Amino acid sequence: MNNIPFKKNTLISSFVAASLVFSLGGCGGKNNDSEKIPELPPKKISVVNFDQGWSKDEALDFYNTSQGSQLIPYAWFLALEQADSETLFRDTKHIEKLGYIPQEPLAGRNPDGLPIGFVKDDVQEAFLAAAMSAERLGALQNNQQNRYNEWLGLTCSACHTAEINYGEYKLRIDGGPALADMPLFLDSMKKAIDATINDNAKLVRFSKKVLSEGGFNDVEKEALKAQLITFNGWLDSYISVNYGGLHTPYGYGRLDAFGAILNRVTTSLLEIPGNQAPANAPVSYPFLWNTSQLDWVQWNGSANNHIGRNVGEVTGVFAHTILKTDNEKERFYSSAKIINLDQLEQLMARLDSPKWGAPLPAIDEKKAAAGAVLYANNCLGCHGIRDGNGQFPMTEKNAVGKQFIQTHMIGLQTIGTDPLMAMNFVNPALNVDPGPLRPYLDTEMQKAPKVPRASVLSAAVQKIIEKQLAEFRPPLDQGQLLELTGYHLPNETPPNLIAYKARPLNGIWATAPYLHNGSVANLYQMLLPDTQRATSFYVSNAAFDPKQVGFESIQSGNYFLFNTLDDKGAPIAGNSNKGHSGNSFTKTLDKDGQWRDFTDDERYQLIEYLKSL
Repeated sequence: MNNIPFKKNTLISSFVAASLVFSLGGCGGKNNDSEKIPELPPKKISVVNFDQGWSKDEALDFYNTSQGSQLIPYAWFLALEQADSETLFRDTKHIEKLGYIPQEPLAGRNPDGLPIGFVKDDVQEAFLAAAMSAERLGALQNNQQNRYNEWLGLTCSACHTAEINYGEYKLRIDGGPALADMPLFLDSMKKAIDATINDNAKLVRFSKKVLSEGGFNDVEKEALKAQLITFNGWLDSYISVNYGGLHTPYGYGRLDAFGAILNRVTTSLLEIPGNQAPANAPVSYPFLWNTSQLDWVQWNGSANNHIGRNVGEVTGVFAHTILKTDNEKERFYSSAKIINLDQLEQLMARLDSPKWGAPLPAIDEKKAAAGAVLYANNCLGCHGIRDGNGQFPMTEKNAVGKQFIQTHMIGLQTIGTDPLMAMNFVNPALNVDPGPLRPYLDTEMQKAPKVPRASVLSAAVQKIIEKQLAEFRPPLDQGQLLELTGYHLPNETPPNLIAYKARPLNGIWATAPYLHNGSVANLYQMLLPDTQRATSFYVSNAAFDPKQVGFESIQSGNYFLFNTLDDKGAPIAGNSNKGHSGNSFTKTLDKDGQWRDFTDDERYQLIEYLKSL
């Protein structure tokens, strides 16, 4: 039973940002100790936090609150070495290489110094501890599952916190798109565990750290090895279902989250291999400020209900979930933590966009004023701005009197951007066998041999939420239920799924690369006709360009080469940088009422204005 009172003002707790350090050394010209040049002290890289409406404690809550995700036993993650060395997998440099943001240890909040969005999940339920151990670790000896009541999971901040390198500064952007590489992270973990299994010296070091004091012996070591083998089989299955056979790498800053969630629900959790479809439509991580107030979210505007969106997300990132079972009492069990997910949503509701400011160069106010006119004439119809009272354009009030920030769904034929993500969501060729979830679908779908994947996901999420809410004591009243959903109503349906969402652009300067699939390097390129945009560029977080607003295309730091065309010059599916081009996108009306391309001066005027939003 859940006896926690559901009060919004009591669900928020606290957290902060750490400075990263690197070492610079000197070397002497002679091999003489007395003449050695002393080493320079470590050079501090200053982390700049913008005022986005959060206190430090609230930021730490965002970084460290568990949402009920469990990936790997916590002790394993702390002890695991990299595949090719004795250096720990969680070493700062390795975490940075994977695109995640390290944190310093913080007593009471993050004592082991986990990266942002990496969270220790304390499993209190004996049922959950036993179920995860059985599924992911295999047969256990000597009641070993008691040692794995702590698991490492991910929370939304892992993918929705950015750091932008600018000179000697790291600009921390809460709710910004991380330049993380999830497939690289999982593949690196699998290789590290493979190496531990196959290298006895590694296995011994790992075992001595994981097994309780005095518990290390050859029998226990071999039992732990068997668990590692079983776990890596589970991890390999996750990787294969989503990334097996992909020809186009995601690279840093992109993920086909929808594809992974749909595969996990319809293929892995239902145990129907024939439902699998490649997660081949990677998109940039959306920025989160104002998300809680939008009428529709996701790149294709397919979701609005807060708790439904969040339960679906955590189901995709390793929450233990039961859909296929002979025990109806267990069906729709999920380790997703509804209270914590609501807490995170409340934090999102208070998050504002980062305001351009020091240490970045000052905005050219004259250019920005000219850009405001261009924006009003060409962009405002899709991308609303705040009025004099700080209010965005809002929807009409719904049946419970709630208004939302208005977004616009721009059909694929109009916007012309890469269609793969939107089409994968609705493509009937990807329909699936709902298996044991058929009775829970809408009546008209129950007779169909195959149904849309999104319908299966929706049914599963709805039942997971209903199952958890049924245990709340006292039960939630209607007002609390509405608050949990963000005051969105069940009869609200997406206006157009064969489209992409246009939303307000406040903070857009901090969200490169651009377009939904990250195919345009900077804002300057966005304002060029699509035929003139770079067809390849390096995505790298090493240096921010404040003039064209994006990352410099350099082979430094974490980088990968983004290609829109293959070696033969053919378009790469999912990577198109076409679209958002032509009248009002990259053209404006001249004095004679004729459409013409923006001049270079006008592009930079628009960029200065966009910085100011």
